[in-house]
Amino acid sequence: MKKVGKITNTWKQALQFIKSKQINEAVEKLDECLLLLALETEKETEKLDGHTLDLWKMRVWVKLEDLNVIPAYDAQI
Repeated sequence: MKKVGKITNTWKQALQFIKSKQINEAVEKLDECLLLLALETEKETEKLDGHTLDLWKMRVWVKLEDLNVIPAYDAQI
């Protein structure tokens, strides 16, 4: 069996929360993913659990957008 790390486990937990309509809990797990990715970015890690950090960042960002929890950009600022 393939061993997975914390980012994969956290990502899967977020997906389970989404599937069960527990949006607040899902957002918490996605935020945890972002924190893990930020820490690994500072360490200049290139891959995490077999995927690039950029792919993980894109996955998390798209999922947050899908949940409509990212404030809309206001061009008037």
